[in-house]
Amino acid sequence: MDIGAVAYCAGLIDGEGYVGIKRTKAYRVQARATPGYHARISIRMVNEAAIRFLAETLGGWYWAEKAHLANGRPFFAYQATDEAAARILRAVLPYLLVKREAAETVLALRDLQATSRQHRTKVVGTRSFPNQHGAVRTVENRALSDEYVARCDALYERCKELNRVGVA
Repeated sequence: MDIGAVAYCAGLIDGEGYVGIKRTKAYRVQARATPGYHARISIRMVNEAAIRFLAETLGGWYWAEKAHLANGRPFFAYQATDEAAARILRAVLPYLLVKREAAETVLALRDLQATSRQHRTKVVGTRSFPNQHGAVRTVENRALSDEYVARCDALYERCKELNRVGVA
């Protein structure tokens, strides 16, 4: 990647973007016993060329949104999530000023998530599997530990605080 292009993209993210963590609910219907946490970078602006350049240079995807005003210009939105967001943040981190702490927090989440298999220690039920001979094997359903979820939630809350808008 061209260093100048990466630095320009970092400036777009720093000035116009959002770097944070999205938390999804723990739905019993989907057999998820703990919330999900996702790294996210997003930008919305009216300049399609800048958004397209960002997507072509760093990856991720972009799309057009309708204008919010009757005679307004359409917005163009860019987004990268999870591993793509982590890869992008590692590339632009040396050039970030405003969003540096949020980027470091998101990368800390991704580093923690890389170890998630060893944190599946909380037993939340069992499943039974019959084999071709009629014998049934029962295995435990394991979810992420409460400590792991608390660490993810602390990183989520830190990003939320860093991205808060309003009076300090």
